Amino acid sequence: MFGAGVRTLGRSMLHTMPGYDRARSWQKTGQDWYDTLGSLKGAAMKLGQIASQYRDFLPEQLVDQLSRLQRNAEPWDYARLTPVLDATWSEAQRARLVEIDTEAIAAASIGQVHRGRLDDDRDVVVKIRYPGVADAVDADIDNLARLLKLSRFLPVRGSDIDAVLEELRLRFIEETDYRHELANLQTLRAMTLPGYVLPEPVSELCTEAVLVTTHVASRPIAEAPPRLGAAVVSSICRQVFTFGALHADPHPGNFGVTDDERIALFDFGCVKYFDRATRDALRDVVAAALIADWHGVHDALERLGVVPADSWADHGRTYAEIYRRHAEATLEPLRAQPDYVFDDDGLIQSIHAEIRESLRHWKRFNAAPELVFLMRTLSGLYWILRSMKGQAPLIAELEAIAAGAYDPPDDADA
Repeated sequence: MFGAGVRTLGRSMLHTMPGYDRARSWQKTGQDWYDTLGSLKGAAMKLGQIASQYRDFLPEQLVDQLSRLQRNAEPWDYARLTPVLDATWSEAQRARLVEIDTEAIAAASIGQVHRGRLDDDRDVVVKIRYPGVADAVDADIDNLARLLKLSRFLPVRGSDIDAVLEELRLRFIEETDYRHELANLQTLRAMTLPGYVLPEPVSELCTEAVLVTTHVASRPIAEAPPRLGAAVVSSICRQVFTFGALHADPHPGNFGVTDDERIALFDFGCVKYFDRATRDALRDVVAAALIADWHGVHDALERLGVVPADSWADHGRTYAEIYRRHAEATLEPLRAQPDYVFDDDGLIQSIHAEIRESLRHWKRFNAAPELVFLMRTLSGLYWILRSMKGQAPLIAELEAIAAGAYDPPDDADA
């Protein structure tokens, strides 16, 4: 880990030299990071996957290498996981599982999934955590922090790196405890999201290291009919603004489409919860942007911690121009196409261009770790919607958010 950081720093210092091959240098750096992160247990590997989504902040050649971390991990031999079942299940619980396929149907950085059948003839999936993953989270986060700080190529303050990594650490610790995932699944099932189907947990067989749910048959999400894009967008609005609980692992493998054309949702280890103040501020950002109230946008972002307190007085004109350009890049295409089709229409490129332009003002903004998983989710869902050429009334949904249509009832818990 130390060596990868030092090599990255050394290559970065050479980038200013005439004739230096920057593209090849970043490719080597990406390979270095891929080898380093991929050799660690769950947390660091998942961090590499998240980093690969932020093409606006990282050199293309580096991202190309990190993107390889998004591929499924190589599954373990089932025999190596049976001690986990022995340690976490009683004999009575073990007897409930009368059949299990020893070939994994999915594998990731924290655990893997096997098909099975219970004594009541229900088809289930059994998710088993890899031994040692939970113990490795803190060490992996510390190692990644050293790598990021030593490399010095991200335009981010060291304190911001620490804050973001702490947010990631908390989410990853939750992911390694399948009792937390069970609670997340129960929370999302209680939302009864229209157009969605979620597996049913077999709670009596769920432990810290094993999660058992009913099997939901589905096809790849790319095969979903475009009209289901509206259900995806509406569900995100309901999760964030109405319930304050967001499924925050937008990997295509965590979505599917059923034969009766509903969205199947899987893997509930990463759910981000938002308090009422955060949800209200997010709503107010949308409402102010829709009417070009840049001071209002700034005020809401200040409440979210994105900008320093009282920064408008000294830099209001700079902030207003940034907000205006971002809103123009995002909202004009949506207004021009009320029933928006997620396709290669230049929208994402326009937004990316504005983000890159704004990077020169990065010191005027804070990292806002509370929003890391929201932004990760929106980015991932965009590409999922692109894969299905989803259709959704995006501008109408934004107007509904601004009008408070997704606000929770007044008597709901804040």
